[in-house]
Amino acid sequence: MLKLVNAEIQEPSFAWFREEIKQSEHEYRQAQVKKILNHLHRRHQVLDRQKHTFIFKNGTFTPASIVLQGLKTVINFHTAYLVGNPVSLTGTQEAVEHFNKIYSKGLYSKTDWKVLTDLITFGDAFEYVYYDARTDTIKSKVFRNADCYPIYDEYGEYSYFVENWKDRNGNQHYTIYFPDHIDTYVNYKLVDSAPNATGLPIHYVGMERGLYDQFGDSMMLDLIPIMDRIEALLSKEDDAVTTLSLNPILSIQGQKVSEKEMTDSNISGAVLHLDDGQKAEYVNAEMDYPVIKHELDQLYQQFNMVAAIPSSIIGQSNIANVSENTTSIIYQLTENKGKQNMNALIDGFRERWEYMRMLSDPISDDDFYSLNVVFNSSKPVDTANDMANMQMQYNMGAISRRTIMEQSPYTTNAAQEIQRLEDEGKDITDPVADDE
Repeated sequence: MLKLVNAEIQEPSFAWFREEIKQSEHEYRQAQVKKILNHLHRRHQVLDRQKHTFIFKNGTFTPASIVLQGLKTVINFHTAYLVGNPVSLTGTQEAVEHFNKIYSKGLYSKTDWKVLTDLITFGDAFEYVYYDARTDTIKSKVFRNADCYPIYDEYGEYSYFVENWKDRNGNQHYTIYFPDHIDTYVNYKLVDSAPNATGLPIHYVGMERGLYDQFGDSMMLDLIPIMDRIEALLSKEDDAVTTLSLNPILSIQGQKVSEKEMTDSNISGAVLHLDDGQKAEYVNAEMDYPVIKHELDQLYQQFNMVAAIPSSIIGQSNIANVSENTTSIIYQLTENKGKQNMNALIDGFRERWEYMRMLSDPISDDDFYSLNVVFNSSKPVDTANDMANMQMQYNMGAISRRTIMEQSPYTTNAAQEIQRLEDEGKDITDPVADDE
C-alpha cells in the first residue's frame, strides 16, 4: 500500500483513496448500513404489496402494508439501558476531577448516547476528539456511518480514515484523516490541509464481528427478516379481515334475484323478500385463529430473543409482583448484550481519554492510568438492598466510602460529591460508628 521513495514513506494519493473506498470490504459494509437505514426510514419489504391492486366488489382494492418500527425500540432500549444514566468515572481524585470537567463541558453524556446508538445499530461507530478554540472546549464529532471508510493495511493496522459524502447541490466532499494532518477535497480539488492533533478517529467495533474482521456485525440484520415476516403476516391477516369478514358475500339459493328486487343497501334494517323455497345468507370465511396466533407468537419470541429484550417491555407478557431474582432472570439476555456493548465502549473510551489528555492540562501517569468507568445501567434493582450490602461491606472494612459513592446509583460524580462533603467540613475517611 505504501511505497518507499528515497528511504521515505510516500503518502497515498487522492486518487488512491478514491479507489480504496470502492474495495469489497467497504462496499459490503456500506450495503449493510444502507439496508438498516432503509428499514429505519420505513422503507420496508411489505410496502411492495402496494404495487399490486385488485378489483373487489366493483372497486379497486389495495392490499394492506403494515409497517412496524420495533427496531427503533430495540436500539433505544439497549442504548438507554447502558448510558441512559451518565457513566461515572473512577480513579484518583485528581484524575476524576480533571476528566469530569472535560466531560461536563463537552457534553459527553450526549456523545456516549450517539456512539452507542451507532454501535448497536450498525456494529461500528466513529468518533473524532478535537479542541474547539472558539469555545475553549474539548469536543467529539460522531460520524454518520454511511459516510465512513476506515482503512486498514494488509497487516490489519488502522492506517487512514476517509469521510465521503455528497451535499444537496451534488458536490462531492472527501475528508481524509492522516495520523498527523487532515486533507479536505471538494469536487476532487484540495481546498484545505490542517494539522491533526489527535490522530485517526476512534473506531468502536462491536464484539460480534462481521464478514470482515475489522468491522462489527449488527443484530439489526438478524431482526429485519423476522420483522419482515411479522409485517407480511399481519398485512395478509388485515386483508382477510377486510375482504372476508367485514365484507361478507350474500349468497342466495333458488331463483335468481335481480337488482331491482333488492332493497337499497344504504337503508338500515332493510328486508329482502324471497319466494318460497329460496334461501339467503351471508358467507364469511373462517380464519384459523389459533394457527395464526401460534405463528405470530413464535416470531415475536424469536424477535425478543435475538433483540435481547424482556418480552414484558413491549407488552408480550405480564410482569407484576416479581422479586429481584426474577427480574435478574428476565434481564439476563439484556445484561449479556450490555456486557458486550460495555467492552466495545471501554476500548474506545481509553483512546478517547488518551486524546483528551493530549489536548488538556498535564496529568501524571499514575493519575491517568487509574482512570476507569462505571456504567449505571437502567436495570430495575432493589436499590435499598444494594446500599445495605455496601454498608455491611463498609462496616467489615471491605470497601471504602469513595467506592460506595462510585457504585451508588444516587451519585454520578463521586469527586464532586467528595468535594461538597469536604466543603461542609466532613471527612469521608472518618469511620462510621456501628450504632450510627
